[in-house]
Amino acid sequence: MVAYKSNEMMSSTDVAKNFGAVLSKLASHEVDKICVLRNNKPEAVVLSALEYEQLRDYRYWNTLSEKEYLKKAHEGIERSPSYSIEDVDAYLEGVIETHDR
Repeated sequence: MVAYKSNEMMSSTDVAKNFGAVLSKLASHEVDKICVLRNNKPEAVVLSALEYEQLRDYRYWNTLSEKEYLKKAHEGIERSPSYSIEDVDAYLEGVIETHDR
């Protein structure tokens, strides 16, 4: 069970009346989450968009089987550009020349 600090809990009525303040608290990282209480019981949790996306991504990657995970990782590698050692050397030489001037 998740623990909530007193400043992370609000009634649904207070959240509705002060939604802008709720968003400000999340945006300023004053709190990580807001637990919305209905009849003094946790009913929902409000998160920042970034926090939600990270949670969604974590959940997605952890639901894949090992085979699916490796397949997705391999697909990502195949789409990545590749460079030969000669290409990298030539690039670095150009960078060094630029900075030596």
